[in-house]
Amino acid sequence: MGIAETSRIRTVFGNKTILVITGTFANGDTTGDISTGLSAVDFASAQYEAAAKIINCVAAAGVITLATEDPTATKTFKLFVIGH
Repeated sequence: MGIAETSRIRTVFGNKTILVITGTFANGDTTGDISTGLSAVDFASAQYEAAAKIINCVAAAGVITLATEDPTATKTFKLFVIGH
């Protein structure tokens, strides 16, 4: 199944764009990319809603690569992004 985005909220705070993205990692998936549509990412943080596993975020231009341990079942995550 892979990583899947299920919702996206976008707003502006000052001169920065804020994104809150909800998605899922399926069983067996350990990495995935999310295109933010931003030209640059200043900050990105992701965490599972109900799992003790860590999600690493690496931003390059407007794409965020998420990496995690195998979630062993489909798990929902939230990704918080600040950029422009």
